[in-house]
Amino acid sequence: MKQVLVLYASTHGHTAKIASRIAETLEGAGVSTDLRRADARTDLAPSDYAAVVVGASIHAGHHQREIVDWARRHATSLGAMPSAFFSVSLSAADDTDEARATARKYLDDLVEETGWTPARTASFAGALQYLEYDFFTRLLIKMMMRRGGHPTDAGQDYDYTDWGAVERFGRRVAELLPAAAATS
Repeated sequence: MKQVLVLYASTHGHTAKIASRIAETLEGAGVSTDLRRADARTDLAPSDYAAVVVGASIHAGHHQREIVDWARRHATSLGAMPSAFFSVSLSAADDTDEARATARKYLDDLVEETGWTPARTASFAGALQYLEYDFFTRLLIKMMMRRGGHPTDAGQDYDYTDWGAVERFGRRVAELLPAAAATS
């Protein structure tokens, strides 16, 4: 059986951690994975895989361009196979109707922009990674977080990700595969 591609874009490394946990969950279900970071030159063919999981984080209201462009180029192939997409944003950290609507809009925007409708989608809360940010980004994020009532102590990071939800998503992706794939 072919592997499952787990392709992601990550600016500060947190989406990479989530993609890695999804790959580990798939491996734990007996599914072989190929975990890859996307860049502007990424041109992996979805047809080389049994399924594809794609992930990106939100920055300035949009998913990373390299993921959007790749998904648009391969929308037809992705739509014809088991596929999934996960989005990572701080807006998903708030348990409000407004935050859920914002997270849903990010997913809807991806579908509209790429023409690809994944079989499974998820929105995960990201992290405030103050220790990773440059001075200007740290200052900007602190101002935004202060307005939203979030932590502004830049001496530490804050992880809002529900790791149990990440693992449940990985298991839901495994369910998309034929039974034989989980034993290969």
